[in-house]
Amino acid sequence: MNRSRVNIIFLFIIFTLFSCSKNPDSDKKILAVVGDRIIYQSKFVQRLREVKRRLGNDIPDTGQLRRQILRSYVEEEILIDQAIKRGFDRDAEGKKEWQRIQIQELLNAFHKKHIQDKIRVTEAELKQLFIRLNTRLKARHLYARTRQQADSLYEALQHGATFEELAKAIFKDPRLRDSGGLLGYFTVDEMEPAFEEAAYKLPVGQISRPVKTTDGYSIILVEDRVSNPLVTETEFARHRDKLAAYWRKRKILQTTQKFVDSLRNSLHVRFNESAVRQLYTHIRKHQTKDKQFVEESVFSGGAELKNVVIVQSDLGKMTLKDLQKLAQFTGESQKKWILSTEHLKDFIAGLVVRKYMLRQAKKEKLQRTSQYRARVQEAWENYLLQRMEETLKAEMVVPEDSLRSYYKAHADKFAYPAEIRLREIVLKDKKTADRVARRLKQGADFSEMARRYSTRRETAYRGGDLGYLTAADLGSWAHLAFSMKIGEFRGPLRIDSSFVFLKCVDKKPARQRTFYEARKDVEQTLRWMYWPDFRKKKIAGFRQNLKVKIFENKLRNVRLN
Repeated sequence: MNRSRVNIIFLFIIFTLFSCSKNPDSDKKILAVVGDRIIYQSKFVQRLREVKRRLGNDIPDTGQLRRQILRSYVEEEILIDQAIKRGFDRDAEGKKEWQRIQIQELLNAFHKKHIQDKIRVTEAELKQLFIRLNTRLKARHLYARTRQQADSLYEALQHGATFEELAKAIFKDPRLRDSGGLLGYFTVDEMEPAFEEAAYKLPVGQISRPVKTTDGYSIILVEDRVSNPLVTETEFARHRDKLAAYWRKRKILQTTQKFVDSLRNSLHVRFNESAVRQLYTHIRKHQTKDKQFVEESVFSGGAELKNVVIVQSDLGKMTLKDLQKLAQFTGESQKKWILSTEHLKDFIAGLVVRKYMLRQAKKEKLQRTSQYRARVQEAWENYLLQRMEETLKAEMVVPEDSLRSYYKAHADKFAYPAEIRLREIVLKDKKTADRVARRLKQGADFSEMARRYSTRRETAYRGGDLGYLTAADLGSWAHLAFSMKIGEFRGPLRIDSSFVFLKCVDKKPARQRTFYEARKDVEQTLRWMYWPDFRKKKIAGFRQNLKVKIFENKLRNVRLN
């Protein structure tokens, strides 16, 4: 046998072996092929575990469940394939999102390595959290947008001013203005973390120094502390896992803020104060009433500021043009809370810190890890899928005659519900409740009694007025409330730990909405109803022009562990 013949046979054998190893029919790791996209067993197992986690791990792992998950996975791959065919991965929006995802996932990788992976939750912390959860605080506060304003308020309090006096000058909200900034009772996770942390550390009657929160500063006065005396170790053990999960998330947020603040200091971030004020003035002009930005004008700042240095740090000088490049990949929610020059400086400092973190992440070669690449790909495919589905929803048309027909058959669903206008008096002890009951029976004015005695100050200043409420708003108390006649009151009713009086002020019967009044809701309902079938038909159409192979027979051999 000559050498050339040997070489041909050798190449044929290698090619045959290679082809067999890539044959999806025989490869146990391949569960489906959608065009040139492959669903591997490992990815399917991730999906199956996630479904079981969301639905409860007790759900039986049946063949039917596995087939449903695989078919759903295939449908998503078909939509992603269609998104690529439509050029969503190559147009301006797609290119920008690809950049944003790469940046965000690199930041996430850095955050995981330097913060998340170092978080430890101790038993002492969990027990302290459990005690707090069983403790309610009653507090009032004064708000300031800037540290300078907050320091002025604190000084005023130190020199004899009261919360009631200062609240009238600083709050626009009548509830806070007229009650001296009273917030009532609250417990864990009902206030911003920084506010809550400071409040729980305060003794009753002591005023805090200014506490920095997301949208400014608060000065806090704790007036009461009520603890549940029946807290047991058994109760703690029953809730331990949930407490640990919650506290870990909370601790990550706290540690992240400290990490960012520390980096900001070590990078020696310094501002051109005059330019910052000019920029803030410009930004405020381009905010809408709900604090949303006109996208093209964010950080535009005008021609006079374009090349002006706004901030300096150990990373160098940054002009407005530099900041524009960095800010384009931040979300609207991050820009939305810029309500003062101080907020603006925090935002800009955040951009500087983020630039440093990205630089460090690249130095540590985090972008080369398989975990990073996998997360980028997953986020990218989620974007393509979501964009394709939103595009299809926009293409879906609900005929006018269908809208009218559905409205005619289900007009009662679109009626305005019956409403009742109530006043309330909320009291904390039975002795006061009995005294108020006697006064009301003697003909005392309900509104005046609410203003004088009710502990729920947010309604007390309005004479206990709750406004108009529906049965859905009132829940289990709806039947009792709607059974009252106008002018009638009931109480004291025991609701949670309070004694409550309710008075019916007015009633509005249910009213049928016209088609034109209800049209938007009718269309929304039909769109929700039609979407699954519309989506399925579209996928079936896309599939006709796509090679799709599903190997459901391999599912029985897939192991979760």
